[in-house]
Amino acid sequence: MKNTTDLRNELINVFEDLKSRKIDVGSAKTMVAVSNSILKSASVEADYNKFLGSKDKIEFLKTPSK
Repeated sequence: MKNTTDLRNELINVFEDLKSRKIDVGSAKTMVAVSNSILKSASVEADYNKFLGSKDKIEFLKTPSK
């Protein structure tokens, strides 16, 4: 996954797979925990840029053009 849109779509798939019992609760929880770590990492990067006064783009946070 390359951005937050991809992550969101993956999490929607996890939710659907959980509802249809294609995956178990433990697997779903693990996937959500990993996604939270990914988002936290992007948040730390954004905070760091803010601290430095940098306007560098964070690729993961970019939303693809439609």
